[in-house]
Order: sequence, then C-alpha cells, then structure tokens
Amino acid sequence: MMMALTESLQFLLDEATAEQNVPGGVLYVATPEGKYEIASGFSYVTKRHKVQRRDRFRIGAITQVFVATVVLQLYQNRALNLEDNLTKWLDKEICDRLENSDKITIRQLLNHSSGLDDYLETDEFQQAVSQRDKNQFWTAKEAICLVDNLESLGVPGAGHCYSNTNYILLELIVEAVTGNPLYQEMRSRIFDPLGLKDTFTEYRETPPPKHKSCQNCISPEKFGTGLGDRGLISSAYDVGKFAETLFMTDELLNEDTFDQMIHWFQDNEGGFYGLGVNSWDAKEWGDVWGYTGGIDGYSSALWHLPDEEMTIVVLLDEDINTTPDYIIERVLAVILEDEL
Repeated sequence: MMMALTESLQFLLDEATAEQNVPGGVLYVATPEGKYEIASGFSYVTKRHKVQRRDRFRIGAITQVFVATVVLQLYQNRALNLEDNLTKWLDKEICDRLENSDKITIRQLLNHSSGLDDYLETDEFQQAVSQRDKNQFWTAKEAICLVDNLESLGVPGAGHCYSNTNYILLELIVEAVTGNPLYQEMRSRIFDPLGLKDTFTEYRETPPPKHKSCQNCISPEKFGTGLGDRGLISSAYDVGKFAETLFMTDELLNEDTFDQMIHWFQDNEGGFYGLGVNSWDAKEWGDVWGYTGGIDGYSSALWHLPDEEMTIVVLLDEDINTTPDYIIERVLAVILEDEL
C-alpha cells in the first residue's frame, strides 16, 4: 500500500511541476498511516543537480509561523503581554516612523491587524533593493528605517490587512525582550529541540552541513533578507516536523497559549487568521491550518488538517505562475482515493 501511494505521489509531483514549468520541487506528507518524502526535477541553481528529498529552499512567509511561535512562548513565559503596544518595546527612532505606534499591540502584529503599510511595497525599499548586493546583510531596523513613514492603512485591530512590516517589528520586539537576535531564539527554542537539521536563518547563520541526501537549492542571484517576515531556509521534512509538533502536541505551546494562536477572525479572502497561522475550509477535507509563502524564486505551502491528523508541505523552485496549494489538493485527492 505504501509503495503504491509513493509511486502515485511521485507521478503527481512530476506531472504538476512539468505542468507549471517548475524546475524542481519537494513534497512531504505525514498521515497516521505513514510518512512520504518525494522529490522531482532539477535544481534551479545548477540545472544538473537532481533535487533530493531533503533539499533546502527559501520558505518565504511560512517563516512567520516560526516567529509567532517564539513570540507566544515569550507570552507563555510572561516575558511580554500580547496587549503591550509598540512603544513599550521599540525605541523612539522606530516608533516615530510608525503611525499609531502607541496604539498597535503585539497581538495585532501577530494577526496582521495593525493596519501598517507593507515595507516591501514602498518605493524606498524597492529602490534600495535595486542598488544593493543581493548577498549583503540586512537588519530589521535598517529595513524599517529605509522608509520615511509607514502610514496606517486602517484603524489598528479593525480588520485583517497582511503586511510583512508586522513581522519585522516582531523580530525587533523579540530582540528587545530577550536581548538576543531572533535567529538565536528560534534556534534554541525550536530548531535544536526538534532536531531540525536543515533549518537556518539566511545570512545570520552558517548553513548546517549537508547530510547524505541533501544539497542546497538556494540561488545567490535571487533576493533574500534573512529577516523575520521571510528569512528562513528549510526542507519540506523540517517544516512538516515543526508543524506536526506545533499543531498536534504541547511541546512548543501549552494548550492555553495554542488556543490564543487559533483564535480566528475573518480575513479578506474568505478564510480566517489567527496569531501567525491561517485557517480555511477545504470543503470535503474539512478545516485546514497552515500558511503559504513566496520569495524571489521560491514558493511554498504548508497544510495541516486537524480532523485527519495530516500534514502536507510543498516547496517549489519557482515563484512565477506556481500554485503549491493546487498540488496539495491533488495529493489529498490521491490519498483519500487510496483510503477508500
């Protein structure tokens, strides 16, 4: 049964990547009956390296689930309060650039209801990117200070408005609370305890040694910042293991804190948003908790189906006209058919 499903998943990923003109990708599936790791295609970097199951990709905004977990651990340990406003933890130079900094709370940063404009979309940031070496180190404070004034697009707490600025500010708050860089807190609280050997913060950490079945699929020609909004590099296996631990155990967050994470409110796309995680109705498959990400040259999707106790991760070596969610939908159809 497992061999037949493995072959079906391999065919599916091969076909889907070819349809979407994706050089390569990886798929991780965990069900109560077993786990599957599938790779397809060739690396964007060399065009010769056949993608391996544990290859590392930029995971884009899935990074935010990791960051939110760290922030909620600090809340759980009473190091901060989710209702603290920005002026409590951020210095005046930062707060003066943020409209409503005395009103915006940590909770509103986590659930993207701060109303702050997205720093990535500003002319100042785009101009800086065009003039900067793609391998040059960035800091969260530098990214914010590139913008003269991040105006509010709405009243804090009034509704969901996705903005990467929120997680840049959370990076600065974690550092203010702990006295340590965000990447150190993620490593000591998540990566090392869970044994995530392929996960690291780009530019901040030396990439871990390649194990037998792993190469790096990261192109130095593509843009990355290594910041709290989109800065992690990982494998599908590591992202899946993290999600399974977060959503199915109390190893990272206790029950009360996890309830805060999945306290949903409506987003603007027919789904729901919690603290660092999305939720939506996958129709016949029930509720999904997860996240999607995209960053220059890479796209990713994480789905966890709590009713099925199933986790699926797709990482693709392309971000143009790719739909990793579509691949996951096809995976679910194959698995459900296999179970009949």
